[in-house]
Amino acid sequence: MTLTFSFKHQFDNQTFDIKGSVPSKGVTAVFGRSGSGKSTLLNVLCGLLSPDQGEVTFKETCLLDTKQSINVPVWKRKIAVVFQDARLFPHLSILDNLLFGSPNKLQSGRFKELTSLLGIEHLLDSKPNKLSGGERQRVAIARALLSEPELLLMDEPLASLDLPRKREVMHYLSQLPGKIDIPIVYVTHSLEEVMHLADNLLVLESGIVADFGTVEKVWNGDSLALWQESEQHSALLTAKVSERHPNYAMRKMKVAGHALWVPDQAFEDKQDECMRIRIDARDVSVTLSPVVGSSIRNVIPVQVIDMEELNDHSCLLTLALNEELALKSILTQWATAELKLQKGSKVFAQIKGVSFTQQNLATH
Repeated sequence: MTLTFSFKHQFDNQTFDIKGSVPSKGVTAVFGRSGSGKSTLLNVLCGLLSPDQGEVTFKETCLLDTKQSINVPVWKRKIAVVFQDARLFPHLSILDNLLFGSPNKLQSGRFKELTSLLGIEHLLDSKPNKLSGGERQRVAIARALLSEPELLLMDEPLASLDLPRKREVMHYLSQLPGKIDIPIVYVTHSLEEVMHLADNLLVLESGIVADFGTVEKVWNGDSLALWQESEQHSALLTAKVSERHPNYAMRKMKVAGHALWVPDQAFEDKQDECMRIRIDARDVSVTLSPVVGSSIRNVIPVQVIDMEELNDHSCLLTLALNEELALKSILTQWATAELKLQKGSKVFAQIKGVSFTQQNLATH
């Protein structure tokens, strides 16, 4: 772990007691409700907030220790921050914004690499008011990285963007971990962003760390149980891209020893690579035996390992693929009773839909 933190702070009637660490590579998403402590954590890490008590250590260097009165100033922490608002200088061109305080970087290979990676080379002569929100955020990210930080903090950088601009910037963000060799702490309240961008997930709830681990581990656990149903009741799995169907535009994905056939979405250059997939509980139905004459291509043998009554008419099933991985399925109470389902029942899961991340996991 390259970054560790432990601090307590009081805001009026709200107390934060946050302890954790961030791996030395990849993207760690910080997720939680408004007021759970996400921005407070980032402000403590970068030095914008001095907590009542605590410690922060980065690469074995003490940045904060309230007991020893150590508090390294913001500008000495080698940490860059990207906020919701791009915060560009409106009177300067994009080029001057990028080079502000560092004019010699124009000739560096890093400058060309980042402007190309973030797709902003053609914007250098423009003023910020001529750019879309997504373009401004990409400039802000480039400016942050040009300061050559050893840690990048991002505070809900997509929150102020509409859906098309979010997807635009997310595409560029997904490429960063494979191009920059520094850890990224990414604050968000969007599980979609977590799925597409993060390697690890730290969940904050009421000012404390509720869970931490790989995205798959936390997603498939219990700490996200209070979130929106469409994302809450789903399985997040890692799948390996395999061969294309010889006759149809379908591609095989291998998951836990099983095969899933999905539409061939430009996977030609991703053969044998791993991708993260999400299978929503409402896209999984259950049958006692393989169905003959069905349009559903993916039918997998599973075992019921848990049953939870959601309401008067629905039941959530957990269906084991193996000892470690499981699917979720939402059935009516009627169907559950008619099929006589119980823990231990061996059934078949029919999978109607699969969602994909934008990037392959080999880049993380």
